[in-house]
Amino acid sequence: MNPNGRIPAIDDNGFKLWESMAINLYLAKKHGSGLFPKTMEDEAQAIQWSFWVMTEVEKPAMAVLLHRFFLPEDERDSKLADEGEQQLQKPLAVLDQRLATTGFLVGPTFTVADLNVASVLSWARMGGVDFSGFPHVDQWLAGCLKRPAAVRARPASMAK
Repeated sequence: MNPNGRIPAIDDNGFKLWESMAINLYLAKKHGSGLFPKTMEDEAQAIQWSFWVMTEVEKPAMAVLLHRFFLPEDERDSKLADEGEQQLQKPLAVLDQRLATTGFLVGPTFTVADLNVASVLSWARMGGVDFSGFPHVDQWLAGCLKRPAAVRARPASMAK
């Protein structure tokens, strides 16, 4: 379904869509579950934070996760993991500052923006990134990962 041969992808009654952030934004808006922002300005911020996590966080978080957790031990490179963690410091500071003033990324409640950003940041947490210098991120991410849907979605082997 995805011409890139990757997942995720969905087929929603003939409407095919790929890329996880796009899928999340689409489903949140379509189903009106309260996750999609109500104003155009808040919608733009949700898109902004979704793009931000892909451009600023995804690559270094994936490097940390791969080289500390997923790759076979003989293929792991601790230097690449450490570099990934170092590259996360600036974006984590940006996020921490945002969460210090709002508690959530867009408005006063959890939205699809929080879902998208937390889903990528969870890789960093799983990879052992130290969040202690970013207390608002640490608290926010812990809360996001304890949401009932997040707990249900987590494989039993990764439950904490």
